[in-house]
Amino acid sequence: MADTSSVLNSVRERIAELARLADAGNAEAAKKLAGELTREIEQALEQKPGPKPSAPRAPRDDVVKCPRCTLRGFTFQKGHIREAEGGGFEALYQCTSCGHQGWREIG
Repeated sequence: MADTSSVLNSVRERIAELARLADAGNAEAAKKLAGELTREIEQALEQKPGPKPSAPRAPRDDVVKCPRCTLRGFTFQKGHIREAEGGGFEALYQCTSCGHQGWREIG
């Protein structure tokens, strides 16, 4: 799998060539090159992004202060880790004192 910048540089150079062919009135060669570029772009778009970082095994602090009752009973619920919307991961916590549940970002 080629890196994105080399693929984009190649496509940019070939687009410039396409423009020269079109200016020179060589329509058949221009159409052929346009088809090749379209296929290359489609292939680049279909390529899978790099591997996602694996989920952390568990948060560093498995018991923290509860945001509701402020007692130190907000406990990590094993097996409940998800990917956060803004990147990173979140873990589900539940307070052993008041029962409050919530997701906390983990690093």
